[in-house]
Amino acid sequence: MKAVLYKDIQFVEMSHIKKPIITNSEALIKVKYAGICGTDLHIFDGLHPRVRPPLVMGHEISGIIDELNIVRNDIKIGDRVIIDPLISCGHCLPCREGSPNLCPNLKLVGIDQNGGFEEYVKIKDDKLYKIPNSLPLDLATLVEPIAVAVHAVRKSKLLVGDKVVIMGGGPIGQLVAQICRINGASSIVLSEIQPERLNFAKKMALITVSSKEETIKKIMEITKGEGADIVYEAVGIQATYNYITELVKVGGKIITIGAANKPIALDMWKVYFGELNLMGTHVYTPKDIEIGVELLNDYPKVFRPFISKVIGLKDLQAELKGLVDGTSKAMKVLVKL
Repeated sequence: MKAVLYKDIQFVEMSHIKKPIITNSEALIKVKYAGICGTDLHIFDGLHPRVRPPLVMGHEISGIIDELNIVRNDIKIGDRVIIDPLISCGHCLPCREGSPNLCPNLKLVGIDQNGGFEEYVKIKDDKLYKIPNSLPLDLATLVEPIAVAVHAVRKSKLLVGDKVVIMGGGPIGQLVAQICRINGASSIVLSEIQPERLNFAKKMALITVSSKEETIKKIMEITKGEGADIVYEAVGIQATYNYITELVKVGGKIITIGAANKPIALDMWKVYFGELNLMGTHVYTPKDIEIGVELLNDYPKVFRPFISKVIGLKDLQAELKGLVDGTSKAMKVLVKL
């Protein structure tokens, strides 16, 4: 079958590899679309510590069941599906308590086993989610990043009328903004410095700011000096944490989404005296995926603009290079197989 293999830093190549052979409790999926994620860019740039080439990247996958060797009676060959790419052990305390996303041995399709930038991908049966016929397969590819945003909003316990700030206008931050809107946030301020992302946010009818001073001024204006109910941090850098405690109200919430690559300093004095609630979030649970499917099916017009372009497998090297060096500006790029 055709596959694009990651072979070296900033180098992937169209190849022909053996079609996977499924065993017990597995399915073979004919990939229709696979999304490019920030994680794929880290791999491409040689920055992921677990990846060893050759590897087929891609974990945002939609497709059709081609073969089955499972006991589930709710799916069949020909069904349209998306996958949960998380690979958890199933035995540790978090797994037993319903939080497989917190498994200490967590692995991922497209990192620890071949992913979606190939014609067929092998997946465990419990990682398959059948999607409605009304949900197009290209749009369904967004379920995985939407699940990340859903998880963060659910953990924050957003209430109707809440005023929120999102730090970071990448795909996840922008998705958080839209899910907050769907769930009744009364005002949403998105802070970002990249012009293309700011323009996207404006087109999505968000309040946009682009500096520390502007962010603080705008949220204090909206809240009459009280601060936001919730601040979602979707960047994972020190610069945003330097003033994040100035944006949130007394007793408010700071939800961390962005993955920092080194320790972050935070003004714990303000956390202490303001009784602020600081909460970490990590990827998603099966329930978040189910909600993601429902949201995409119910609000296709909200999420359709997130798909910036669709490319073929043969275009993947050029697109990954462009996204890494900044010459390609896109919210979400899909690979069509």
